[in-house]
Amino acid sequence: MAFDLNEKPWYVALIIGLILGVTVFVVMHMYVFKDLKVDIERLESDIFDLEREIEKGRQAKADLPKLEEDIRGYELELDRLTKILPTRKETPVLIKRLKQLVERGFLRFQRFTPGAFEERDYYYEWPIKVELDGTYHELGLFFDRLSSFSRIINVNELKISPRKSKDGPYTIHATFTQRTFIYKGEGGE
Repeated sequence: MAFDLNEKPWYVALIIGLILGVTVFVVMHMYVFKDLKVDIERLESDIFDLEREIEKGRQAKADLPKLEEDIRGYELELDRLTKILPTRKETPVLIKRLKQLVERGFLRFQRFTPGAFEERDYYYEWPIKVELDGTYHELGLFFDRLSSFSRIINVNELKISPRKSKDGPYTIHATFTQRTFIYKGEGGE
């Protein structure tokens, strides 16, 4: 029993053709195009993400001259700060500067004893015990000049007493600990 469309009116062939076409379309859409649609959505999402990354790269490229200028500024600031907080022990330089300060004033070194490094989180503390003779006024000038050093030097444990022997123009004897600091960065001790 064969079904012959030639004996049927034309609209039956049209209906059967539409039913077959819709069925093929639905089957293709459910099984073939569905996977393609998921792939297309994933690729469009990837394209969107890549376009955002490209835009970030363009923005970074536009900001590059400013960042390079900032880096140069930070390097200059780091140079300035390492003068204040050096990365290595500078005993000869420090002794020379202190000797110049003592010679500028009316002071006499009795003792200059560098101590052991005391480790802190990001730096070392370097205590130096100092004893000197002089006048009260000259000692004040010494501390004032010491405060103008480019590096940080704290003075603590200051004891001033009158001199027992009256040889020379020195009227006081001062002992103190000056503490300077060394950054643990590249140079270490």
